[in-house]
Amino acid sequence: MTNERSNMKIVVIGGSGLIGSKLVTKLGEHGHQAVAASPASGVNTLTGEGLAEVLEGASVVVDVSNSPSFADAPVMEFFKTSTGNLLTYEAAAGVGHHVALSVVGADRLPDSGYLRAKITQEKLIKESSIPYSIVRATQFFEFVKSIADSATDGNTVCLPPVRFQPMAADDVASAVCRVAMGSPLNGIVEIAGPEQFRFDELIRQGLSARKDPRVVIADPHARYFGTELSERSLVPGDDAQLGETRFEDWLSRSASQIPPNAQPATAAAIDPAALKENEFRVSEVPPGSALLVGDVAVFNIAGSLCATQGKCTHRQGPLSKGELDGSTVTCPSHGAQFNVCTGEVLRGPAQDPLKTYRVIVDGDIGRVEADAAAVAKTTSQTA
Repeated sequence: MTNERSNMKIVVIGGSGLIGSKLVTKLGEHGHQAVAASPASGVNTLTGEGLAEVLEGASVVVDVSNSPSFADAPVMEFFKTSTGNLLTYEAAAGVGHHVALSVVGADRLPDSGYLRAKITQEKLIKESSIPYSIVRATQFFEFVKSIADSATDGNTVCLPPVRFQPMAADDVASAVCRVAMGSPLNGIVEIAGPEQFRFDELIRQGLSARKDPRVVIADPHARYFGTELSERSLVPGDDAQLGETRFEDWLSRSASQIPPNAQPATAAAIDPAALKENEFRVSEVPPGSALLVGDVAVFNIAGSLCATQGKCTHRQGPLSKGELDGSTVTCPSHGAQFNVCTGEVLRGPAQDPLKTYRVIVDGDIGRVEADAAAVAKTTSQTA
């Protein structure tokens, strides 16, 4: 797929993320003026701020942005508002090609709020006046650990033994780059990795390479994006474009970058003799992660610490092992979602809110207060 035009201005929405940053580099290597657009650069697709300016003179817009929350209502609002604003401003600027990154299987999993939002995004693009290309990709190799973390209960990782065909993020960026440089498809193209696995098999292999001691169990009812999967939910059709990177090769390169003394994900590098039962080291909870402190789960939300009871109010799933997206945690057992700062239930099957706790920080030592607070707050005595 080629395009005779060179030195096009191509705006990449979400250009500072995993795929976006790679895409900007690849487009630049092909001689195009690739512009990374994100809130950090003054471009906000939710409010429209900076869109008119960044789209001036643009031939192509590539949207690889993602919602800060995967909760049903916020994720739908994000893709509807963001995509609607983009298309409106693109039409005014005369943009000739809109490219969007979507998900293989999104149309087959209507029980997933996230994937329903992606289908809504696709529909808006198809119904607009702007020529378009939609690239549906399978999951990325880079998310193997986070998938395992979200499916972990104690030392066990439960995943459905369905077909799985993930790909390297670098191959995703290469495929999107080719589409962006080409003529609009006015349709959908699927991309995937060169090999198929069983979901549980691939995660087991990935954890083993990291010397992670967790045990992976095949569970046909384990959820993914909040929904149960069928045999072919996550694999593309026969016409999919396949990446070049094999999982074994990617895994070998990635494993070689892990420090030899790195602790596995389930190990707590805290000296119990140095801390009280309700204390923890703040350095052990980087932004976007969680730590179990006694019976309390502590979450780091963009540098702010929130704490809730450690188990889901539905069936006692371990929330510290759930997927954390912004302030939303998804229970790895049955997919319930909560706001970890307020305890509010965002998605069932849970009905009761979480207890929340106050966190006090003194240097690198954090302390969870014993009494539950109405709203979790963070008080820091250091900058």
